[in-house]
Amino acid sequence: MPSQEFINRRGSIWERTDFGGRPFPELRREMDARVMEELKIPEGVEVHEGAVAGVPGRWANTNLGMGRLLLYIHGGGFTLGSSGVALPYVTELARRFGADSFSPDYRLAPEYTFPTNIEDCWNVYTGLLADGWKPENIIWSGESAGATICLALLHLCKERGVPYPKAVIPLSPVTDAIGQSEVEEAVIEGLDSGNAIWNMYCPGQDLHDVRISPAFGDLTGFPPVFLLAGGAEPLMIDSLIFAKNAAQQGVDIQLKIGRDMIHTYPLDFLDYPEAREAFEEISLFCAAQWGA
Repeated sequence: MPSQEFINRRGSIWERTDFGGRPFPELRREMDARVMEELKIPEGVEVHEGAVAGVPGRWANTNLGMGRLLLYIHGGGFTLGSSGVALPYVTELARRFGADSFSPDYRLAPEYTFPTNIEDCWNVYTGLLADGWKPENIIWSGESAGATICLALLHLCKERGVPYPKAVIPLSPVTDAIGQSEVEEAVIEGLDSGNAIWNMYCPGQDLHDVRISPAFGDLTGFPPVFLLAGGAEPLMIDSLIFAKNAAQQGVDIQLKIGRDMIHTYPLDFLDYPEAREAFEEISLFCAAQWGA
């Protein structure tokens, strides 16, 4: 049984937003504003807007000169979300490890369709490398669609001969779009099926493309991956598929399925013990990768 704190949770920004068929730009602005109004920034961390390779976003800086960087890619069904949504998670990891973080506001569907978002995030990563950040000091993380992008970018690193980051922490990614295309409960409220998301995000595209379904293709040589998903979410199967394929191809893969937990539950680490436990495991993984 889930904890009483989980049952009585106030709910994430997604759970507390009335989508109601409203225009995406309006929803994005409203959700980002609410997140920033509620944000409590840990001592020693500064949050400010910025850009990398021309892509806007938000930095969280500790200014400790540790050379560690968290590249965080937000989710939102490829249509919503912002660099502000996961700032509690991002700023707490930055504080613990003396790291800096950048979260891009990549372009979203339906205004911009696949692969615009992936190329925006790719430009951010290569821009960070050009700015002097060392790949061995960079960890990627992201939730939902952002977690999918993280895994897609690994395929681009392989294809384009660019160094991988030190490790990747995806939370509830889509890894098999074919399998999810008929899911009745869409990740984004107001879209009545998985098909509605794909028709908006990547109309006419082959869902077998590894940038859309990153569980497939050649995963050999990928860096360590700590993959987390909720046991009560439709996307749990995607994490199982990716973990199985990655393990069979020799990837250092860790998988955590939170029993009775919801989509991207580790982001709620301030609200209930199951999410705090997952966040502490993420912290231990970061410590092992960064040698902290």
